[in-house]
Amino acid sequence: MPVLSVHTNITIEDNDGLLKKASSIVSEALGKPEGYVMIMLSDREVMSFAGSTGPLAYVELKSLGLTSDQTTSLSETICAFIEQNLSIDPSRIYIEFASPERAMFGWNRSTF
Repeated sequence: MPVLSVHTNITIEDNDGLLKKASSIVSEALGKPEGYVMIMLSDREVMSFAGSTGPLAYVELKSLGLTSDQTTSLSETICAFIEQNLSIDPSRIYIEFASPERAMFGWNRSTF
């Protein structure tokens, strides 16, 4: 049930292409089937970072079983992906990681 949510103040030109790339990256990075991966993109948001409205991103990654041992490599992977695809400097990207308990995440009329 990995969910990657990207909020940015820039305009994303190719939403479909970015969604597909992000889905594949998340699936591969977490070693989870892509059939469970959800990606959400929110562009043109009113945002600032360090007192500047230059290009930036706030990213949330939720995944069952995510451990703190994984977050450094995931941060590297996600920052590189955003830098390459949205031209946002990694120093202007925040990532929030979360690992909900299985009973706290619903899907298909049940929980995980």
